[in-house]
Order: sequence, then C-alpha cells, then structure tokens
Amino acid sequence: MAAKLSKKELKSPDAFQTTFDRVGEYVEENKSRVIIAAAALSCAVLLVLGIYFYWSYYSGSALKLYAKAQDNILKGGDNPETEKANIPILQKLADQYPHSWSGRMAHYHLANIYYNQGDLDRAIASYETFVAKTGSDKTGVRFLALTSLGYAYEARKDFRAALKYFEQAQKGYHTGFEMMSLRNVARAHEALNDKAKAMEYYQKALEKTTDSAAQLYLRRKIAALG
Repeated sequence: MAAKLSKKELKSPDAFQTTFDRVGEYVEENKSRVIIAAAALSCAVLLVLGIYFYWSYYSGSALKLYAKAQDNILKGGDNPETEKANIPILQKLADQYPHSWSGRMAHYHLANIYYNQGDLDRAIASYETFVAKTGSDKTGVRFLALTSLGYAYEARKDFRAALKYFEQAQKGYHTGFEMMSLRNVARAHEALNDKAKAMEYYQKALEKTTDSAAQLYLRRKIAALG
C-alpha cells in the first residue's frame, strides 16, 4: 500500500514541474534565440549525417574499383595483359577518389606496373605521389614504395638518389625487411665506391639473417671489399 503524502508535501511545488515552468518561461522570453539555436543544431546534425553518408558512398565506390582490379589479377594472373587492363581502372581510381585509401593505393599499384614495363619515369612519379600521400604506416607498403624508388634510380645508374631512398626506407617501419634494407644501403655505398660504408652495412645485414645462402653471399661481399 502506497504511503500517503503529507500536507507539506502536497503544498510544496514539484521539482520537475518547477523546472519545466522555468524553461517554458525562458523559451517564451527568448523565442528568437531558441529558434536560432534549434536551427543551428538541426543544420549541424544534417551536415554531420550528410558527410557520413557521402563518405560512406565515396569510400565504397572507391573500394569497388579497387576490388575490380584485384579480381582481374585473381582471374587472369599477374601478367602484362592483366596489368594493361588494370591501368585505366587504377588511373580512374586515383583521379576520382584521391582521398580514399583505395585511391592512394592505386598510385602504388600503377607504379609497380610502370616499373615492370620499364617505364621508369612514370614509375618514379607514381611512387613519389604515393609516398607524398602516405604518412608513417605499420604495413610496410611505404617502405616498399621507397625501396622501389631506390631500385628505379639504381636502374638509372643514379646511385646517390638510390641511396637517399634506401636510407629513407630504412628509417620507416620495415619489420621483416631488415636484412634487405641493409643490403640495399650497402649496395648503394658500394656503387658509390664507399667501401668502408658498404662493408659496415653488409656486416649489419649478415647479423640480421639466418639464411645460409644469404650468409654465404654477404661473407663473400665483405671479404671482397676487405
């Protein structure tokens, strides 16, 4: 059985009702401000929802194009014919969706295709665009792009530029690629006739590998330079 309210409780105003009345009075006295604030809030909500739905559509459309290029590789294999078919897809992806993850990756894949085709100018330009659009990462793709830039300049016999990119690659995330990274730096120093530096990095690379074939190769390199 519910307890009866005392006379004092019956006479005292309800806290919720009092607050509600005060709010009502404030709204009545400040209609213009309340209307403006409500309109601003509505616009902000609509803007946030608009951005969310637009970005979802934008990213989803980019991902569909990226998936199409990957599907071509799965069906046709990674060969010159597939690369030729993927160039317009990846270029469209890079041009129309530059701010998406897929759009950034398109530059990397285009660079690989151009490199395989021997078009070093386009390969370098695409790798550089990818690197410029990509900050530090934990995937190793940026490392691979910088390393590939080093290879491209190495193919051009520009060993100083190659060394610059190999050193940049080494400073980034390259877990699992330590030995390869050190060998690249060593090889560039060797090409520049800096035997002391080349030996130093070949030795570091030797310390990072347990592969017997790689160990034999590195020991021969060190002995030849020594």
